[in-house]
Amino acid sequence: MPAPYSDDLRQKVLDAIASGHRKSHVSQLFNISRNTIDLWLK
Repeated sequence: MPAPYSDDLRQKVLDAIASGHRKSHVSQLFNISRNTIDLWLK
């Protein structure tokens, strides 16, 4: 089983979304799925 994402990565992703970047761009930038971003935003 892969290791969970770090809290630091999660915060960077959420900050990028909050600053106006598109989810698709952020998912490519940090190499994570859009579904993961959607789950973190809930």
